[in-house]
Amino acid sequence: MTQNYLPVGQSERVHEIDAVRGFALLGILMMNIMAFAGPAIEEQFTGGKSDIYTEGANSSVIMFINIFVTSNFYTMFSFLFGLGFYIFLSRAEKKPGHVSLLFMRRMMMLLVLGLFHAIFIWYGDILTVYAVTGIILLIFYKLEPIVNLTVSIVILLLGTVFTVAMSLLLFAAGSDLGGAGAYDPGFNMVSSFQEGGYIDILNVNISVFSIMTSSNITMMPLVLAMFLLGLFTGQKRIFENLPAHRKLLIWTAAVGVGAGTPVKVLVGYGLTYMMDDPAWSVLTMLAYTAGGPLMSLGYIALFILIVMKFKTVTKLLQPVGQMALTNYIMQSVLMTGLFYGLNLFNRVDAIWFIPIVLAVFIIQMVLSHFWMRIFRFGPLEWIWRTVTYGRLMPLRKK
Repeated sequence: MTQNYLPVGQSERVHEIDAVRGFALLGILMMNIMAFAGPAIEEQFTGGKSDIYTEGANSSVIMFINIFVTSNFYTMFSFLFGLGFYIFLSRAEKKPGHVSLLFMRRMMMLLVLGLFHAIFIWYGDILTVYAVTGIILLIFYKLEPIVNLTVSIVILLLGTVFTVAMSLLLFAAGSDLGGAGAYDPGFNMVSSFQEGGYIDILNVNISVFSIMTSSNITMMPLVLAMFLLGLFTGQKRIFENLPAHRKLLIWTAAVGVGAGTPVKVLVGYGLTYMMDDPAWSVLTMLAYTAGGPLMSLGYIALFILIVMKFKTVTKLLQPVGQMALTNYIMQSVLMTGLFYGLNLFNRVDAIWFIPIVLAVFIIQMVLSHFWMRIFRFGPLEWIWRTVTYGRLMPLRKK
């Protein structure tokens, strides 16, 4: 095996990026637990509201998650994908083989993993969207950074303007429009997960994933916008010399969190209490066009400022982020095992969501540290790289 195909050495890795990935995984789990623990997805169709989300203090916890977590970390992960895309291609250009072909194989394998995840483990997969949108991202790699930044901002601005305009029209229609109608999605999550077997879980996974595919297509431009922001950051080599960009980080943290929080408070209220109203339902899309992107950039900049000062945070989270693909799918395995396997689905109040997430993430941190002491990659990262380069990669550290 040639040296060109050996994994990136520890000295070459930007550990802060791995740490941000680890932090993003915590947020992804915090957002997804609402769907792992109860029929949140089904209720978007039926208009019902389970007690685990609404009774007592549960709604306060859900609103907290909707403000400070929902959409913020999904967009953060998208940004990191775009940054990772630049790092992969810029390094692949120095190795033998066609760069575009390598990346296409990388995306095809990601698509396969995403489909397996969505069908056989948990329906709420995002990898399939990343794989398809990632192929489109190839078009932008050779463009000037300012072009990629401009396209990203235009996409997000257009999405925001359209969302606000549509919601204002619906608000103006008022009572003449009526409430959002209930829709039978063709499955019952509570009975399937509490009383059914694995075949019932598969049926729900396939049904929900099929329904979500159409909405995921509409989300692709917004995902692409965050990809392009990450690509722009890579092209400007900001992460290669973080101390030199301290003022930019401070400004980004202040503007991102400062401007994003009011938007997310509005959206969080809508997501928590007003989803049965068509106008509010449309308005909550601001989470993905404005609030989420602003908060995610603010979070990343703030987190980088923290890890620059407290190196221990990087050491804690870097192994988790280094095997982010494995940990992302492991979260689904652990959470479905907890809520489906132990028959806790729709039986655990939201007030327990945050402690459960922290406990599961600590387990992932411990496992990641042990694994990365012995191996070069996470297990799924090893498979991913092996398929990408078409040869068996070294796994165990010497």
